[in-house]
Amino acid sequence: MNVKVQRRAKNAERNPPAFPPPDSDKDARTRAQALSPATAAMPAIKPKYPAAELIRSALKGAIARLQAADPEARRGEPEGIHRLRTSTRRLRSELRTVSDLVDREWGEHLEQELKWLAAVLGSVRDLDILCQRLLSAASPVAGNGQVSAGPCDTGQDDALAPLVLALRERHAQNSRALREALQGERYRDFLASLAAAVECPALKDDAWQPCRRVLPPLAAAAWRKLKKGGRDLEAASPDTDFHQVRKLAKRARYAAELIASALGSRTAKDAKRFIRLTTQLQDILGEHQDAIVAATELQRFLARNPQDQKLAHRIHDVLETQHQAAQATRAKFFDVWKKLDRKKSLRWFKLKKKAGASAS
Repeated sequence: MNVKVQRRAKNAERNPPAFPPPDSDKDARTRAQALSPATAAMPAIKPKYPAAELIRSALKGAIARLQAADPEARRGEPEGIHRLRTSTRRLRSELRTVSDLVDREWGEHLEQELKWLAAVLGSVRDLDILCQRLLSAASPVAGNGQVSAGPCDTGQDDALAPLVLALRERHAQNSRALREALQGERYRDFLASLAAAVECPALKDDAWQPCRRVLPPLAAAAWRKLKKGGRDLEAASPDTDFHQVRKLAKRARYAAELIASALGSRTAKDAKRFIRLTTQLQDILGEHQDAIVAATELQRFLARNPQDQKLAHRIHDVLETQHQAAQATRAKFFDVWKKLDRKKSLRWFKLKKKAGASAS
């Protein structure tokens, strides 16, 4: 590492991206909208550019998305927490995609910090989703037509009050932990390490090869893993297998979104179908996982309160809706999978192979 690069890296560590403190900036929401993922687009990367440029661009895009979501997440707003978590997960997936091009220790450190941040955010976000799902499922059964006023609000369903109260207590505890994390030293160090990574990423020699040569195998590897998992699934497969395929679909989608645009306009166009279908798989299997998590939570709470017959009756009613929802999503999965696992959806891989061959 030359002196100039070392100086840039140290400067980035001393001056991480500016993240406003909670509730201190009246224009925070406006800034967040201006820096949303839709407007914080990465600059165009051409097939002849070194893959290192794509990696740096991905890191810059991640910082912009984190900056956009940070103020709302600090205030405990569900949408801000959701966006910050999604941005964290996307970057972690992108780092996995290009893991063959980056220094192993450097990449693992960033991944570990991203995993920690995603877990802290998820402890709150998952409860938001769970509460909303349970209350939405309970309302038709109760026939009251009420809509939850906020995370873990009981509405008018008094029978579920003990369960919702327990969830609210967990939500409050996890929210406090999240606020402490976002105001803590580890989070600040993570932001500084991201800034330093943009200025001076630790890359292997292959990262300086053209995108058209080194990126196609990385996207193909993500698809091969998804292909194996998807083809092995059956209607009666365990819930954990469907959840694993969901994660593989998400990684394949993020890999395609990251790589396709750097392989030329034709490849990017042909990749749209693949991206659309993997996104659908991710959403469908996300719904499946949400139903499974809700059902598991209901069963655990019922096991801890076996004497409450009124509660047991209501929980069994809601539990049935979650089982039905999970089965419905399995059927949807196989419909979409048939569309994805076709030559038409995978055409862009063939185009990339041609591009890679011509570059060698």
